[in-house]
Amino acid sequence: MKKLLRTLIPSDIAKGLKVTGTHFAKVFGTANRAKRRYHLVSEYPEVKATVFPRFRGRLQMLKDEAGEIKCVCCLACEKICPTQVITIESGKKEGRKTRLPVRYDFEMERCIFCEFCVESCGFDAIILNHQFELATYNREDMVLGMEGQLQNMFGPSPVAKFSVADEED
Repeated sequence: MKKLLRTLIPSDIAKGLKVTGTHFAKVFGTANRAKRRYHLVSEYPEVKATVFPRFRGRLQMLKDEAGEIKCVCCLACEKICPTQVITIESGKKEGRKTRLPVRYDFEMERCIFCEFCVESCGFDAIILNHQFELATYNREDMVLGMEGQLQNMFGPSPVAKFSVADEED
């Protein structure tokens, strides 16, 4: 019988099973009795997720202190974008010496969040914000522009409006 067990269960496997069993017994015996936190993840919708400072989220246009758009239509972001997701049409405004964008479209569904557009902008007119909840039900919601309530480039998008954390704030 011993010879049969030695051939069926080699000694190395038996030693490994013994180590695993002793560890399992220790954890099983103290799992709910010890005052230790075993969960390494946070409860996401109820607890806001922390985003690292170098996280690249959605593209956002910035305005200066007077409320004017900082963009001067140099087209550097449009030219450097590897996926060609930025489209700019420039125009003039009375009382302003530099050009300003009449139309600034950003197709978020094709963006690879490389941040080349932000690095190439010499006027600090665009940034990648820390918004990570970018899920939508329609593809049309992924195209952002300068006008409109849902596709606004100047603030965070109202996506993920059904999360519990947004309702409490």
